[in-house]
Amino acid sequence: MKPSIVFVDDESNVLSGLKRMLYPMQDEWDMSFCLTARHALKVMEGKRPDILVTDLVMPDMDGTQLLEQVCAKYPGVIRIVLSGHSDKRLGIKAARFAHQFLPKPFQADELKKAIKRILSLRVVFTSSEVQTMAAKMDTFPSLPKVHQQIMQELQSSNPSINSVADLISQDLGLSASVMKMVNSAFFGLRTKVSSPLHAVNLLGLDIISALALSAHLFTSFDMTQFPGFDLDRLWQHCLATGMFSKSIARAEGLGTRDQDDFYISGILHDIGKLTMLAYGQGFYKNVVAMSQKENISIWRAEQNALGSSHAELGGYLLSLWGMDEEIVLSVYYHHNLEKFAGDAPLAASALHAANCFEHELTEINPGYALHPLDMEAASRLGYAERVPAWKQACENALKEVREHGSEDSDS
Repeated sequence: MKPSIVFVDDESNVLSGLKRMLYPMQDEWDMSFCLTARHALKVMEGKRPDILVTDLVMPDMDGTQLLEQVCAKYPGVIRIVLSGHSDKRLGIKAARFAHQFLPKPFQADELKKAIKRILSLRVVFTSSEVQTMAAKMDTFPSLPKVHQQIMQELQSSNPSINSVADLISQDLGLSASVMKMVNSAFFGLRTKVSSPLHAVNLLGLDIISALALSAHLFTSFDMTQFPGFDLDRLWQHCLATGMFSKSIARAEGLGTRDQDDFYISGILHDIGKLTMLAYGQGFYKNVVAMSQKENISIWRAEQNALGSSHAELGGYLLSLWGMDEEIVLSVYYHHNLEKFAGDAPLAASALHAANCFEHELTEINPGYALHPLDMEAASRLGYAERVPAWKQACENALKEVREHGSEDSDS
């Protein structure tokens, strides 16, 4: 069955242009073109699409209202905004419900590339539950303490961008949300981002405040639902993995831009785990119990229960956001490096190694299975001889962090 895509734009010339541009894809995609949001909803009643591509500024019902309704009625639909308007109010409202923003004017090849990229990973997830889990995520939960502090700061008489940035950089859910936003073409910030801290400063306090207070993009995580799961420990693991991955990039002589990409891959590599936690509470309790009972890793327990792990879900989610392909692939394969077809980029091997080293070099839950580095895959990919140097670079980075921490506590 051909994937179904619905395009919505109230400008007939734009819609006609889309039809002409995408005519060569008619044998591959089942496409519907609608002049109004209400027409699009009627089309969806009889034919639930895989992807919705909509403008924002439309009469009667605007694109944001359409996105919200589609999110509620058809949570598994991938939602893309195609807009040339710079109304930040609409953009902020849409940010919660849109997976990706594409700018007008657009090139047919760019639009086709974006859609094909989403569909190429979507076919991997045969489970409709996994597809819905990824598509439905409109907000990421944050640690209650951090969430409370950031809301207090934003609502204070003189909020500080530095304080807000520091708070956001302490939490995986908040960091993921701002990374998604800064990667959005709508805000005109298509620049290389080095960290969540950098992302916050690029977006600015006005947008961050609107996202938190108006769009409700930041939500607090109910820790009582998971008495055996340490969300703070998850974020510390992600930060350390990002640091290790960046250290490996530096050991390989890569420049600052590549080092930043390696770091971003590391801090976001477990975003799929946070998605599973937020979406399926009962499901993830069973996964953790299975992991401990059978002494298998969390990701293998996820696969046994759902057919996909948090690594694949995370890679899929980052692809929906339009993140760089190397970051997407690195996250997607960070537990299954041996399945990488062809020559894996250095980034994928580095992330796999960084994740394994973090579990090995830092104290982990003794109830969970270890994550041994796949030396066979590293050898096949040509990196086995570099592993000792990589581990040494990570050990040095960890030692430096611990020494600085010790100095801070003494002062």
